[in-house]
Amino acid sequence: MPVKYRGCVQRMSPLPANDWSSTTGGGISGLVLASRLTENPGVQVLVIEAGSNHVEDPRVKVPALYEASKGTELDWGFESESQIRKYMPSCLEAQLKGRRINYAQGRALGGSSAISAHVFVPPSRIVIDSWEFLKNTGWNWKTLEPYYAKVCSNPAHQPQLKEHLGIEWDVKERHGSIQTSYASGIQDPVSKAWVETFKNLGLNMAQDPFSGLPTGAFASLSSIDPATKERSYATTAYYTPVAHRQNLRILPNCDVQRILLERTDDGFRATGVQYLSKEEALTVKARREVILGAGSLQSPKLLELSGIGSANLLQAHGIEVKIDNPFVGENLQDHFVCGIGFEVQDHIPTLDGLRQWENTSRPTGPLTSVGVASYAYLPMMETVSGNGKISLDEIIDGDEPNNGAAPLRKIYRELVDNNLKSKDKASGAFLAVAAQNVVPIDPDFKGSPKGPVAGKFVTLGTMLSQPLSRGSVHILSPDPNAKPSIDPKFLSHPLDLEILARHVSYLPSIAEAEPFKSSILKSGGRRRDPKSLFKTLDDAKNYLRTSGISMWHPTSTCSMLPRDKGGAVNERLLVYGTSNLRIVNASIMPLMPISNIQSRVYAVAERAADIIKADNGLNN
Repeated sequence: MPVKYRGCVQRMSPLPANDWSSTTGGGISGLVLASRLTENPGVQVLVIEAGSNHVEDPRVKVPALYEASKGTELDWGFESESQIRKYMPSCLEAQLKGRRINYAQGRALGGSSAISAHVFVPPSRIVIDSWEFLKNTGWNWKTLEPYYAKVCSNPAHQPQLKEHLGIEWDVKERHGSIQTSYASGIQDPVSKAWVETFKNLGLNMAQDPFSGLPTGAFASLSSIDPATKERSYATTAYYTPVAHRQNLRILPNCDVQRILLERTDDGFRATGVQYLSKEEALTVKARREVILGAGSLQSPKLLELSGIGSANLLQAHGIEVKIDNPFVGENLQDHFVCGIGFEVQDHIPTLDGLRQWENTSRPTGPLTSVGVASYAYLPMMETVSGNGKISLDEIIDGDEPNNGAAPLRKIYRELVDNNLKSKDKASGAFLAVAAQNVVPIDPDFKGSPKGPVAGKFVTLGTMLSQPLSRGSVHILSPDPNAKPSIDPKFLSHPLDLEILARHVSYLPSIAEAEPFKSSILKSGGRRRDPKSLFKTLDDAKNYLRTSGISMWHPTSTCSMLPRDKGGAVNERLLVYGTSNLRIVNASIMPLMPISNIQSRVYAVAERAADIIKADNGLNN
């Protein structure tokens, strides 16, 4: 059957041996599923990946060079819509002054795990249990916790390292696929000062962060192999060890264009995938299932191109409506982050003066670290009384910024009540980065630097753990090669601005506390950006609007929820209206994690593999 592509008629033909059981993207989820499903020699898995295998690329291997992949062929190079729309009359001041937000997303085998900052932080039991509260049977902490033992390993905890990092608990052993380490080790004075400072403040982590109840400060694990000092990611951990399997095949440099659907008596069945290879449009047939692992920004795009989504949107683009579901592409959640750079003493190791890697055999010294070694999950450090009083009830009861948030109003309210008003539950994630962070500046403030400045800095940052703002991702064209419209609607819910402004206002208090102040900061040192010397809460809010950015944690655009509550997939990860099309990636999370999403995506994929095996009778 011919298909028209870029004005030309191209040949469509099946891939040889077209009896593949599953077809997936080659990111974290795709490679986890490929590895686990092909443990059964009777199952054939084909992975279609838009990028290449960069397992030997220094930009991927060397931890400190991860920034070098941004804006290259390893990065999809997405950008958000202008963040200036007037979503609610009550929060016109909450817009980001028309800025477009960059979204770095991995275009390589391994997906974003090939270009991320290696941060491997723990989950929250409260958030995961809320997934089951939202009518997703079996998606709770008790069920998901064991999968972390399959996902990652524990680094060795020598007594000297435990003392340096303030580890005072017995760590549960894990022997999983991703190799983790405390990359900065005992050579890093920032991580030691960070833990000791929070201990003095009564905010240290009192138990294993991976217990599911993390509140307080802790040394962050990194997905960096402690033996090789190189990136440990989906490709090296899940694909390379099984690449020899005859029932596993990777198609690199191929762009999936749409999913092929066949009408049945009770809905639709996915029969295969159309993809582009060397300018030629081809198809592959799937005997068992099609599994979509294209991430939160492209999974809704592929559903819509295939005829699954809002009927009004699809009809506007001339796409045949097969399954009308207006929630596809809605409920986009992301962590909005903002930081302040503080000048540090000359002997403090930072990445500010990092030189190009010269040793082509193995990274050493600062090249083995990304500078992110210190995290904290904290409650609001300012009470909702006195001069800073805000009426949480009044704000949360106001009109929601878009329809995507409405079905989850009850759980949002519960999270606000339980988290924001509690002294022992986290509403914000805090981190220290041993480098200056060059971020957007206020064009009306002339004193802000537009690029790196001389000196050595540590950036203290914070992100809102459970934002109430909800965005969307949708197609702008029926052309499969067109980028989707990404509109996170950052700070469109007024409560987000109120809470995050208070969190960012607390950052100087961390920097000025002991021993961080005397052992890390330079006496009389500068702030990297004078704009961060805000005096009022309004100053902090304006700083957020001009200097806040995405943490690149998009989730929830194909949410696992009841269909009438905003869902795109059910608890078996099947797309509503289909019998064998599943989605496995961060897009299915109905509520996003409280911090970086990498470890959660691996765990979700591991559990999804068991679900798929069970549904297909492959457990024996």
